[in-house]
Amino acid sequence: MLLKPESDGTAPSTDELLQTMEKGHNHIFKMIRDDAGDFVVNLSEGKLAKEFGLMKEQLLGKKLTDCICAGINRHVLPYYERAFMGRVVDFETKISERTFSTTLSPIIKDGMVIEVVGSSIEITKRKQIEQQLQETEALYRSLVEDTLVGVYIAYVEHPGFVYVNPRLAEIFGYSQDELVEMTAADLVIPEERSIIRANQERRLQGDRSSIRYQFRGLRKNQSMVDVEVLQKTSVYKGKAAVIGILQDVTERKQAEEMIRKSEMLSIVGQMAAGVAHEIRNPLTSLKGFVQLLSRQSRDNKEYYRIMLAELNRIEFIISEFLVLAKPHVVIQREYEIKQLLEHIVMLAETNAIMYNVEIETHYEQGMPLIPCEENQLKQVFLNLLKNAIEAMPGGGKVTVTAKIEGQMLLVAFADQGCGIPEERLGKLGEPFFTTKDKGTGLGLMVSYKIIATHGGTIRVRSKEGEGTTFEVRIPVG
Repeated sequence: MLLKPESDGTAPSTDELLQTMEKGHNHIFKMIRDDAGDFVVNLSEGKLAKEFGLMKEQLLGKKLTDCICAGINRHVLPYYERAFMGRVVDFETKISERTFSTTLSPIIKDGMVIEVVGSSIEITKRKQIEQQLQETEALYRSLVEDTLVGVYIAYVEHPGFVYVNPRLAEIFGYSQDELVEMTAADLVIPEERSIIRANQERRLQGDRSSIRYQFRGLRKNQSMVDVEVLQKTSVYKGKAAVIGILQDVTERKQAEEMIRKSEMLSIVGQMAAGVAHEIRNPLTSLKGFVQLLSRQSRDNKEYYRIMLAELNRIEFIISEFLVLAKPHVVIQREYEIKQLLEHIVMLAETNAIMYNVEIETHYEQGMPLIPCEENQLKQVFLNLLKNAIEAMPGGGKVTVTAKIEGQMLLVAFADQGCGIPEERLGKLGEPFFTTKDKGTGLGLMVSYKIIATHGGTIRVRSKEGEGTTFEVRIPVG
């Protein structure tokens, strides 16, 4: 459509401009300032003006303060003051449930503001959309901030973090501010940092698929945590970014390890029944004939002695197997734990002297009687004490401690030996895993099972070069 030109061919007439303003959906107005300094209306047009009764017929020549009752809030007066000082001013007002945005522009002539032109438009829908966006953002932020898994954002082309949520910081023991100054590789044990680098390289080469992987993380206190990560690429603030979810799976790993050990124990138990049946009878015959031959022959006495010692060792291993193979009915009675430990220490004293080891005891006074199967607990404690002594072939001190912690009895055996490497701690209690040259690993395995039948646990703490502590906890009642 072509606009009809004016008579002089240059600009629309004043009447046409007024008609345009009248049909506009906003409110166009002008203000001048009288000699008394009051703001006076000298133009008011537009559909909003008509809707609110602000047409020029009603307002022309009136003071702004007289129009307060027409829906103009008194708090807007300072904005007009600033506009008449030569500044462009924007502000919002709210009438009932509707919101309006107003812009005031000064008209300057010869360095003086002669009038102010204003324009108001309704922005109710826009404000509602903004409010909905804010609520949605707050909801998503709450979900991310309060979730039980770690969440992070990192740019593909930058190794550091852009954002980490509180849970991720909690998992690794850092603050959020500390983590955003670090890289992903800083949170992984050195041996597994190649996993992180490989995945970063995949992203740099354009791989946009979801990636799931596990690694052992390194906490701020240098302890390890097993974590699982699921990450995918997206866009964050206009840049390719990786959004990841990280979960602490340490407890899950421990549960899986317990299941694995339990299954292994079950297999060993089944095997033990067959071993005991098939080997014990011929073993008895072999021992008998070796003893008979050793009495009849004066030669090779040392050979016979070694053979009998090895046969006795085989018999001992079988007897350990039988503890795992046969279901035992444990009859528990209440015993004084201090007296039981004193008896164990007395039995181990001879062995300790041979290794030049001192046994030191610390027993809490007034400990209650403990329900247990006395002989089984003696077997466990004697095994742990003997292991502690043998861990120090060059001499040292073993500390035996007994005390009550809440509803549990704690008995600890601490040595000053060479310690156990961290990667081997998790294997303690498995059949045939031992740190001793002539050990079988069955003694500790049986000890774990005995304590488990008493409703307790065995925990191992060790540091290489400083020693190892076995902590046995069983219920008091």
